[in-house]
Amino acid sequence: MHLRSSAIAVAICALAGAAPAAAADPPLTVPKAKLDAALHCHGKLHEAKRQPIMLVTGTGATGDEAYAIGKGAFDAYRHPVCTVEFPAFTSVDIQVSVQYLVNGIRAMERRSGQPIAIFGISQGGLLPRWALTYWPSLREKVTDVLAAAGTQHGSTTGDLAACATNGCPPAIWQQAAGSKLLAAINAQPDETPGPTAWTTVRSTADETVQPQTGPHPTSALKGATNVVIQSVCPGRMVSHIGTALDSVTFAAFADALSHAGAARLSRLPKDVCAHPYAPGLDEAATNAILGATGGVLADRLVNQVPRVTAEPAVRAYARRQAA
Repeated sequence: MHLRSSAIAVAICALAGAAPAAAADPPLTVPKAKLDAALHCHGKLHEAKRQPIMLVTGTGATGDEAYAIGKGAFDAYRHPVCTVEFPAFTSVDIQVSVQYLVNGIRAMERRSGQPIAIFGISQGGLLPRWALTYWPSLREKVTDVLAAAGTQHGSTTGDLAACATNGCPPAIWQQAAGSKLLAAINAQPDETPGPTAWTTVRSTADETVQPQTGPHPTSALKGATNVVIQSVCPGRMVSHIGTALDSVTFAAFADALSHAGAARLSRLPKDVCAHPYAPGLDEAATNAILGATGGVLADRLVNQVPRVTAEPAVRAYARRQAA
């Protein structure tokens, strides 16, 4: 009995000194029926010949709109594409929106029988990082994330004093530089979690998400291939939304998908700067869309979605991991 007790004591001590077990995925609190109904897919997922892509839209837009704007480019690459319809034009608490993305990733991987890739613009670049950070089981389901103009470290362009007086959508609060939500995720030791390959693309002319230059550009991630469009095509003027449609962005994404690991600038096509937008996109039509989009999104965020006068609380699972 004495020897057995000693052995048990040794085993307990060994377990106590071992590394903690990997964090479990947080439960999804949004009803499953709502999550499932939000996933919209274009092209065949079952036994797809090309890797499926999850297209993640930004604040103020719908997934269907994001797909419609980029459809010509996605058609040219011939990958099946799915989008998610996040609540209130992707303006609600990011911790709610991410549940739609988590469910969508699981469904796409299950239906296609293979890992997927993610292409996100603005908040759509931050959402997959939040998902793969706090839902670790997703990491083996996603080979690549391309984040265009992502709000990874927050933007300095907003007016939080005005938000405190007049209210702003929750996601606007959360994507502001210094927000509690961004403080939580940026306290994590790994900005590019898991075996997933991460590529970011940004424009120095981005009018919405800043800073994009200097020692700490907001869209760049440690551990990623971080691409500056103007470093590839000097002098090119590319807006915030335009970053998602740029020829450099799509060339980087295509390179990442066709090779192991993240994109490499040395492999981009020599003529990548010959056209402003991705293959399959009409230049005049795309210019017109980009010219009109900003006003539409601004009107929605001011007049059509719920607004709050303070940032939503960071949920317990993110606070625990940050601690």
